[in-house]
Amino acid sequence: MSDEDDLEDFDVDQDDLEKEEDEKETEEWEEYRKEGEDVSEEWLPTPLTEDMMKEGLSLLCKTGSGLAHAYVKLEVKDRDLTDLHLLRSYIHLRYVDVSENHLTDLSPLSFLTHLLWLKADGNRLRSAWLNELPYLQIASFAYNQITDTEGISHPRLGSLDLKGDQRHWSQDLRRLPVRAAATFTPLILKGACFLLPHTWVFTTS
Repeated sequence: MSDEDDLEDFDVDQDDLEKEEDEKETEEWEEYRKEGEDVSEEWLPTPLTEDMMKEGLSLLCKTGSGLAHAYVKLEVKDRDLTDLHLLRSYIHLRYVDVSENHLTDLSPLSFLTHLLWLKADGNRLRSAWLNELPYLQIASFAYNQITDTEGISHPRLGSLDLKGDQRHWSQDLRRLPVRAAATFTPLILKGACFLLPHTWVFTTS
């Protein structure tokens, strides 16, 4: 059976499914915050620094004409970060993991026009807005406080994970219909998949 057939057969009792998913997400969220972190707490400003960059950079690759090289992967998880302004200068980054920080703004990532993969789980984001990133294929914003999908319109985006965020959505957004796109094959299909205007898929469980 094809993925399209699976999506067409997706006709279960939506209210029961939503209740089940909400309960599961609540449990997951409580477990994620088990160390007692207060999401309303104000955090001291902690900007990304050059020292953190040196520790987190890896994967040296060719850039541009192939004569120059740059590190293209950055992992700065769980550093209590509140500011990513420094990333505006690291335009060759392709893989970025800034999860488990205290970020409320990802706009510096709009300068990373070579970005392919982004993980920003477990922050304090209310929006995942970014300028259009032409090569971004996989993005994860799970366990934030995102209230809508405005500003998420990247032409090659194949998987968008918003697990745990839909507790903040309006009922209309929660009930978006599941559809299949003949012209698009998602990179990852897990849980309920929603097709939005730019023919990309996001996952919620």
